[in-house]
Amino acid sequence: MPNAPLPTPAYTYPEFRALLSQLAAEHRTTGPDQTPGLVRYTDQNQAHLDQGSTLPLLPALLERLRQFPRPEQWLVLGEAWCGDTAHSLPILAHLAAQSQGRVSLHVVLRSDHPELMAAYQTNGKNSIPKLIRRDAETGADLGTWGPRPAAAQVLSQQLHGDASLHTNQVVKGMNEWYAADAGQSVQQELLANLG
Repeated sequence: MPNAPLPTPAYTYPEFRALLSQLAAEHRTTGPDQTPGLVRYTDQNQAHLDQGSTLPLLPALLERLRQFPRPEQWLVLGEAWCGDTAHSLPILAHLAAQSQGRVSLHVVLRSDHPELMAAYQTNGKNSIPKLIRRDAETGADLGTWGPRPAAAQVLSQQLHGDASLHTNQVVKGMNEWYAADAGQSVQQELLANLG
């Protein structure tokens, strides 16, 4: 399908999963920072990716994707250690897989593509995941989404703003929100953005 050039390297969702599994087995992660915490999150994110792949998809959103007048190329800027990526990416990948050929999805690492990330910042920050929707033939931008659902963004700001919380407590709070939401907010926001 896509004629528009992909950034390189770019990974299909199965390729990204294989990369994450390999990195976890080697006690490594993506990007230049190979801290024990990021390596641990990379390993933990495999479970989030597995859970996200089983969440129910919104029928209205699937119908909308399948009716796209032109095929789309979805680029998702992410990293193996990023919890928000691990919760949202499998939903995006599942939607693309169920779009009856209307959407192709590729993951591009923020650390591999600083210029691309700089062009799609959120409030001046390199926040991920970031979905970039493009016309598959021309490469023209069609819209973006990310880095997380609005309600999760509010919670993230609250948790990060509490100096008494350790990073692990922030991560736990975000993971609990994503588990309770079951992928619904991501899909509702996408559906609203696709109009």
